[in-house]
Amino acid sequence: MRADDMSIADELKHAVRQDQVANSRFEDVLARFLGINRTDSRCIDLIAQHGRLTAGQLADRSGLTSGAVTVMIDRLEQAGYVARHRDTGDRRKVWVELTGHALAIGKSIYGQFEDIGDVLSSEFSPDELEAVARYLLMSAKLNTARAKLLEKHVPEAGMGREGRMSGASAFERDVRGLITELQATQSAGKISDPEALGD
Repeated sequence: MRADDMSIADELKHAVRQDQVANSRFEDVLARFLGINRTDSRCIDLIAQHGRLTAGQLADRSGLTSGAVTVMIDRLEQAGYVARHRDTGDRRKVWVELTGHALAIGKSIYGQFEDIGDVLSSEFSPDELEAVARYLLMSAKLNTARAKLLEKHVPEAGMGREGRMSGASAFERDVRGLITELQATQSAGKISDPEALGD
C-alpha cells in the first residue's frame, strides 16, 4: 500500500533500496559463515550461476584483475569451495567449478528459495511478475554499466578528497551521457527490453 505523499516511482526506489540492504546484510553473514570475504562469496555466486567459468571469465564478470582472481581462486580452492579442471577438448583452458562440498552447503542455504519464491509469487499476476522481472533485469544491467563507469574514475592511491571529488564529477557526467542514451533508446521503443540496454 502506497503512502499518499509517495509516488509509485518513489515507493519502488525505496523498496529496491531496502531489498539491496537486506541482501547485502545476508551476503555479509553468509561470507562470515563460509569463512571468506564478500568478494570471494560474490565469485562463488558467479560460478554457481554459470556452472563453470575460466579465470578470465571470472575476472571479466567480477571486475577483478586477473592477478586478484588467481589469488582468490587459490584461496577458495584451499578452503574446499572450488576446483580447477582442464578442458577435455583444449588442455590450455582451465575451468573453475564449485566442489561437491560448496554445492551441498549452497543447497542447504539456498534450496528453500524455490518455495519462498512460490509463496511470494502467488501474490502477483503473471503480468505483474513479468513486469517485476523486467524491471530487475534492467536495473541489474544499469548497475553493471554504472559500476564499469565508476571503475574508470577510481582515483589513484593518495589522491585525497580532491581526486575523489574530481572522479565523482567525471562519473556524474558519464552517467548523464548514459541517461541520454537510455532516453534515446526509450524513444525508439526498446527500453522495455533488458537486452537493449547492452552490457
